[in-house]
Amino acid sequence: MEDLKTLSRQDLERRLNTLEEELEELEEEKNYVMKQTGLHVGGGKVKQYEAQTTALQKSIAEIKDELAKR
Repeated sequence: MEDLKTLSRQDLERRLNTLEEELEELEEEKNYVMKQTGLHVGGGKVKQYEAQTTALQKSIAEIKDELAKR
């Protein structure tokens, strides 16, 4: 991710909203896939969901931290 200090507050808020929407969509997709009773979900897919979720949560936390400093 680029240096957050160079972005305006408005850009940070816009990016935060986008990331939160992406996280929500990812969690909805994960919940849908994991609840499929007749579908085997491999461990790799589960780890992929976890990695994506963690990365989005980290990015969101960084942006919130930068916004709090301003």
